This record gives sequence, C-alpha cells and structure tokens, in this order.
Amino acid sequence: MRYDSPEEMDKKAKDFSGTIDIAHTSMRRLPPLQALLAFDSAARLGSFTRAAQELSLTQSAISHQILQLEEWTGQSLFLRMGRGVVLTVAGKLFAQTVADALALLSDGRERIEPYGNPASVLLYCPPEFASGWLIPRMGELTAAMPDVEIWLVTDMEVTEIDRVDIDLVVSTKPIKSPDVECRLLMEQEKVAICGPETARRLHEVPFPDVLARAPLLVHEQSQEWAPWLPELRRSGLRTRRVMTSVDPHLLVAAAEREAGIAMVSRLFASEALAQQRVCRLPQVPGVAMPPLWLMKSTLPARSAAVEPAFQWITSACGAGIDEGPASVK
Repeated sequence: MRYDSPEEMDKKAKDFSGTIDIAHTSMRRLPPLQALLAFDSAARLGSFTRAAQELSLTQSAISHQILQLEEWTGQSLFLRMGRGVVLTVAGKLFAQTVADALALLSDGRERIEPYGNPASVLLYCPPEFASGWLIPRMGELTAAMPDVEIWLVTDMEVTEIDRVDIDLVVSTKPIKSPDVECRLLMEQEKVAICGPETARRLHEVPFPDVLARAPLLVHEQSQEWAPWLPELRRSGLRTRRVMTSVDPHLLVAAAEREAGIAMVSRLFASEALAQQRVCRLPQVPGVAMPPLWLMKSTLPARSAAVEPAFQWITSACGAGIDEGPASVK
C-alpha cells in the first residue's frame, strides 16, 4: 500500500479547503437588494412603469434589474401583456419569497431602531437592583427625564463598557480601567424578614433563640444561617427548614405569607418592607454583602441621556432605601 507524502497530503488538504470555500461562496451569492425591491414593486403593481415611478427610477433601470434576477434564478419571472406585466408561476413563488424577505428586513430594522433613540440608556445591573430599587422609582426617573427610555439587562456579567451595547453598569465588581468612572452606589446587607404576624409573635424573643421559634426559609446557594447554628445546638435548640429555593423572590413571597423567616438581600425585600408586607427582625444581625458600584465610560457617550441618568441614579441612591418599620409590635 502506498501512502501519500507530507507534501501530497498538504496539497490535497488545500484543494479540499478550496472546494469548500467555492461552494460556500456560491451558496451565499445573492442578488442586489435594489433588484429585489424593483421586482417586488413590479410584482405588486403589475407594471414596470409604475414600479419605476414608485422607486424614482427609469423604466429601463427596472427592466435591467428584473433581467438580472431572471438570470440569477434561471427563470422567466414576468410575462409581458400589453402595457403591463403578469407574474409567471415561478414569478409568483419567488414574489412571495421576496416579500417575506423584505418584510423580515423591515422588522429587523424596527427591532433595532430604539437603539438609535437619543434618550435611550442601556443599563446592566443585578436583578435585585432592578426589581428592588429601580422599578419602584421609575415614576421619579421619568418625571426627572420625561423622554428617557431605559433598556434593562439583568442576566449577564459586564467586564467593560463599550458605549455601543452598554452605557451604565451597576455591579458589585468595579471595572478597573482609566476610561471608566466608578461611584460607590450603596452598601448592601442581608436582613432577616418575616410576615407581620410572625414578627409580632417573635418580637421579644432574643437572638439566636428566635431562629428556633419559626421555620427557616433557606437560599440553596447560601449559608446565611450556618454561623449561628452551633450556638443554638449548644443551647439545646434546633431549627427547622421549611423551604429551600434559589430564587430570593420566592423567599420574600413565602415570608410575606407567614411561612417563616428568610435572610435575603435588603434590596430584594425593600418594596415588601416599605409596604409593610414583611417586617425586619431587628434582633437578628444583618450580614454584610459586597457594595454596589455605578459605572460609566469617561469617553463621549452613545446617548445624550447617559450622563443625566448617571447623575440621577447617584443622587437618588443617596436618599437610601426605605424599608418601613423594623418590626410590628
């Protein structure tokens, strides 16, 4: 059996690669957009003359572009009938394809059009900041900036500000770059919350005994209760877990319905606290969390609304978080 030499193998690999490139180029060879527009107009209006008027072109230009398409498809697309034209069977099928393609392009443009809004701000932030701080204050923000349009993204970590898809960033991780301005927005902590009735019942129970007097609502990925459990065991007290979840919103909802005590970010619970749907247990110490930073590029902004939004968020955060009474007596 004869094996190819390294030189022969290299030549065959290059030939094969070239074959793939040619096939790919052939598949992607598309007609000019102007020809598709001319065909769509003539198909709808049944006339090259009227298509030329609609597109502000000459009739000969329309005819030339239709001819280009017929050469590209290898099919006759129109039959000339007197002063007008009618679609062939192939033309009717192709007309629907072209109409769908042009509609898709138009829809795509409409989808990205808001990015060009000079009053838009693309804000990346944690879910708890969006739901616990920004959303309750949207009325105040729009009163201060009536034309603003906030684009919220809460599901990804940001490591740079490109001024194309990112204007402002709220994160626990400051971006260390000479082109990024970072401001400390707010300190964060986890607090113990429960429903109003549970708070009344536990008001005079000291810490840490209070943790054994009501079921615990536990975050699956956190160990918020762990530091205090050994002391409870030494005192002969035991805790009971009634629900475990990865979603802090569910923990707040369960606490609101008197299901037990939850230890959650103050931001997540801020609206429920302010409306007294839940109460904070003051005898349970808060647990510090990494602070939140607000960041923007120091280079010229994509939108004129970025700087006012940056200043408004900074100023509004200085007012703190309203969490209502510490407990209900």
